[in-house]
Amino acid sequence: MAEQHYEGGCHCGAVRYSADLDLEKGTIRCNCSLCSKSRAWFAFTPADKFELKSGGDNLIHYRWTPENKTQPNLTYHICSTCGVRTHAEGMDPKGQHTVAVQGATIEDADPGVLAKSVHYVDGRHDRFDRAPDHPDAL
Repeated sequence: MAEQHYEGGCHCGAVRYSADLDLEKGTIRCNCSLCSKSRAWFAFTPADKFELKSGGDNLIHYRWTPENKTQPNLTYHICSTCGVRTHAEGMDPKGQHTVAVQGATIEDADPGVLAKSVHYVDGRHDRFDRAPDHPDAL
């Protein structure tokens, strides 16, 4: 499968987006304190392949700086009406602006493809290149 165009949004419908994603490249589930508590599940795409279609004025933003970092990894965007986090923005390891789309908010993806796409990463220990010792605990 190659990159495909997807639509998505929050629960109440105030926030809508479209994104070009290649789900076969994988999605990420991280075990850092923020991701594990919010059950984060992200599909990453370059910022120019993401479009916020509506609800920008309805979003609240959250930034968290991990203990061992000097700045936040991502800025999270959350619908102020229903509380659903639709996406986050930040820089990828190569310094390119990227968007992390919350997997559960992608509305037209094949559930089987999404289920197979999940890769677990050990963000709690700043090891994004490997799965945590106990990924079942995510």
